[in-house]
Amino acid sequence: MGTYQPPRRPLQTAYYGKHLIFFPSRKNQQALVCHSALEADYCVLLEYDTAVIRYESQPGPFEVNVAGRPRQYSPDFFVETTESAYYTEVKADFHKLSSRVGLKLEAAQQQFLCQGVTLAFADLESIRQNPKLSNLRFLYLHSFNVGDDEYGACLRFLSKQPYPISLRQILNHHEGVRERAIYRAMFCRRIAFDFTRRLSLETSIEETAHANH
Repeated sequence: MGTYQPPRRPLQTAYYGKHLIFFPSRKNQQALVCHSALEADYCVLLEYDTAVIRYESQPGPFEVNVAGRPRQYSPDFFVETTESAYYTEVKADFHKLSSRVGLKLEAAQQQFLCQGVTLAFADLESIRQNPKLSNLRFLYLHSFNVGDDEYGACLRFLSKQPYPISLRQILNHHEGVRERAIYRAMFCRRIAFDFTRRLSLETSIEETAHANH
């Protein structure tokens, strides 16, 4: 990965008309700077993706050649997986970009490709696939501050349940396991449910292959 450079200190102030969002990343054990709510939603998907080991926001900047002239370009993310690494540009709609931005992205993509690195594009349609994203966002943001002992007790509790079982039945237990630990188990795929349906108390929960490990 010769093209990767450690990111400079991220911007602590937003551009005019924008607000920074500090996303609490468990995989990176720190808050990452996002320049939009869409970027923060993309982080939720990266947290859920088991192939993603770590990721960084606002890497760069890199110098790219646009029509013979040098330009500065900073991708939105650098993502390292179990098999590869890539950069990602996040935009609501890539079909509505100005010609200037479009040319810069095209130049960056070609330059990275020549150096053996992919520049991926993530848009609103690919990121905000609801109800999946809404479910994941809820589970992620409601599953913090779970200690190892608490999580271990939760997994032991879940291993004893008669599946399939409703979420209501799991939550209405009397064994001292808190909701946040159960939500973390759901987000971490220790138990499974249908992401194509909105999460509710009547959601059917299934056992996964590694639920007892």
